[in-house]
Amino acid sequence: MAVSLAACGSTSTSTATSTAESKTESTAASSEAAAEETAGNLSGTLEVWSSGEELGRFVEGFNKEYPDVTVNITVVPNADFLTKLTPTLASGQGAPDIFTGESDYVKYLVNSGYWDDLNQEPYNVGQYKDDIWEYVLNVGTDDSGAVRALSWQASPGSILYRRDLAKEVLGTDDPDEVSQQLNSNAAMLDAAAKFSEKGVKMFASWQDIMNMQFSNREQPWVVDDKLIIDDSMLEFMDMAKTISDNGYDLNVDPWAPEWSAAVESDDTFCYVLPTWGYQFVVKPAADKTKGQWGLCQGPVPYVKGGTWLGIYKDSPNKDLAWAFMQYVTCNSEAQQAYAKEYGEYVSLKSADQALAAEDGEEVLGGQNLYQFYNEQMEKIPADLMTAYDGQLNTFFLSDTKLYATGEMSKEEAIEQFKKDALNAYPELTVD
Repeated sequence: MAVSLAACGSTSTSTATSTAESKTESTAASSEAAAEETAGNLSGTLEVWSSGEELGRFVEGFNKEYPDVTVNITVVPNADFLTKLTPTLASGQGAPDIFTGESDYVKYLVNSGYWDDLNQEPYNVGQYKDDIWEYVLNVGTDDSGAVRALSWQASPGSILYRRDLAKEVLGTDDPDEVSQQLNSNAAMLDAAAKFSEKGVKMFASWQDIMNMQFSNREQPWVVDDKLIIDDSMLEFMDMAKTISDNGYDLNVDPWAPEWSAAVESDDTFCYVLPTWGYQFVVKPAADKTKGQWGLCQGPVPYVKGGTWLGIYKDSPNKDLAWAFMQYVTCNSEAQQAYAKEYGEYVSLKSADQALAAEDGEEVLGGQNLYQFYNEQMEKIPADLMTAYDGQLNTFFLSDTKLYATGEMSKEEAIEQFKKDALNAYPELTVD
């Protein structure tokens, strides 16, 4: 990503915020006017392929504005998505008008040429750019600068921590003060030792920390067809080993029953997860721990995950496809309604700003997650996604686990990762 946001200084913050809000309000108003103008003229059937069910949640609201458009959404499991999609697009037979791309492989689709250029007619996505978080926009932009995909969601991360345990061990449950005590990897390990003395695991799983480290590399996995192992990933390996050796986590994989159950336990301090960690893990499970959770920044801000969607370049229904895509990804009112019902952090600044002004979350002790994540989105690092991320992330985590559990030395685990990468992608140069 060529553009990275920087937080404004205190002397200019109010002016910048006012200007941004003015722009986003104007964008939202113009998009609503455009929708009203075209709604009565559209009819037909739209075919959508998605790797998840979330897009279906927009259909009812969309049909209130476009009652004569039928939206058929086919959900294809993420593990099978590219296997089914790629030959269908190559043949052009039965291809969907819209299809999604998950963060692990979205860059492959963005640069594949199968998604239409949204800068051109009839889309003119430029009119919405000021209201879309830059990270979201840049992920959907190909190497030539054409915008190929947008999203209705953004996924900045946090440390989701237990306020009661923080107060007992760290002496405070205030998010800013907790963040100060967790502002480096070394500080996190120091805190982990303090929690261990109290019989509390610092982390649900050390594997979650890769979400944070992955965003903060200097270089992506592949540069000029050469495999790159960034120094931050080597540091992650050492951190995983320290946590494992000292029993600072539950010693389970993410999504294992014990990992999920840690929400309600009294012996686990935090999860290191993006927005969906609160939405799908903590919030639904917090019963006796309701009000005892908080969000804070760890050593670095980060972002991980997300789903993008684009319009098939040979779709015969581009007007219908854009109407639906515009409603999902560029309509502030639609995103606000969606976020209020499903608790998801969304991709439009105007929607997130409006939600940040409302009441906070009961589970989070009154903290407003949109306010917190808005601040994180202003600080997240550049997009380093590549078409190789899905496979290489899996390999690296698996091989790091061999090192963390003592099955291999660090050098052996690194060599195993190189072998795995070369086996999957023989076209790469691997030192």
